[in-house]
Amino acid sequence: MKIGIKTLKILRNGQVMMEADSKEELEILNSQIHYKYWSQLEINFQKLRNPRLIIYNLPEALNTENAEGIIMAQNPNLNLQEGDIQTKYPIKTRRKTKKLVIE
Repeated sequence: MKIGIKTLKILRNGQVMMEADSKEELEILNSQIHYKYWSQLEINFQKLRNPRLIIYNLPEALNTENAEGIIMAQNPNLNLQEGDIQTKYPIKTRRKTKKLVIE
C-alpha cells in the first residue's frame, strides 16, 4: 500500500494505535482494512480537542459575556475572529479571586 506509518502501539485493552504522516494515508489504510476485514475490525479516527486555558485574577467587571470582546481588543496581533474563543465557566476561589476558563 506504500503508506508511511510513524508509530504503531498496542494498547492495554487490545487495540492498536497507528499514526501516519498525512490524513490521506490514513484514509487509504482505512479503505483497505474496511474492504478486507469489514466484519472483524472497527476503525476510529482520533479527533483533536480544543485547548482550555485558565485566566487568573480577573477584575469584577469582566464576566463570561464580555470576555471574548475584551480579549480580542487587547490582542489585535493574534488576528482572532468572533467565535474563536469560547468562555466555559467562571470559578471563584476561597480567597475571593475570580478565574475564567476559556477554550
